Parts: sequence; C-alpha cells; structure tokens
Amino acid sequence: MAKINEEVTDAELSVLEVLWKHPGGVPVRDIVLAVYGRHEHSLHGGVKSFLDRLMEKGLVRVDKTGFAHQFFATITRQQFVGQHLKKLADSHFGGSLAPLLLSLLDQTKLSRKDRAAIEMMIDKMGD
Repeated sequence: MAKINEEVTDAELSVLEVLWKHPGGVPVRDIVLAVYGRHEHSLHGGVKSFLDRLMEKGLVRVDKTGFAHQFFATITRQQFVGQHLKKLADSHFGGSLAPLLLSLLDQTKLSRKDRAAIEMMIDKMGD
C-alpha cells in the first residue's frame, strides 16, 4: 500500500476520485471528461501533469501495454482517508485517535444508521 508522505492537492484528489470509481483502470481522456465534462488539449495536459505527480507520490500507476494507457490508484479511498486521519491524530492529538473521533462526532449529527454502523465496528473490535 502506498503511504501518503506528501500533500495531495484538490486537483490531484479530483483525479484520484475518478480512479477510485474505475478500479479496472481508466485512460487520460476519460479522466478529463469526468473531471471537466469536456475534452480539450490543455485540460488533457493538465490532467496528465496531475497523474505524473500522483505517480511520483506513489498513489497512481500506469499500464502502458495498450494503445491508451490505463491509470490506476494504488491506494483505496478508505486507506487514503485513514492515513490522513492518522496524520491528523499524530499532529493534533498526540497520536491518539479517540479525541480526534470524539471531536469529529461532536461536529456531526449522526443518523441512526451511522450510529448502528459505528456500534457494530466497536463490537467487532472487542477488547
């Protein structure tokens, strides 16, 4: 699994969002269309730059065997978010997740379904 050692920009995150929706791989053209709703040469170049930076960060890989290169995320959305939450806990709560989660819960109104899901996770964790 890739580790997030560098910040991911909003533009890079929008590309990752597309890749997460297409785990079987997606060509640059389809990423451009998904992000911008149209395809233009300048947009294609921009998305390619975002992909290059994400590959340097180890968050994206490319399969160049076909005519249209296919891009894939090397980290799931859940792993990505989990790593960010861990970094946040480390920097603001001395590495403790409980105060982070309690702070988040304090700011959010949970639905009955969300509460039940959280309770199930806690029950599965045991002691």
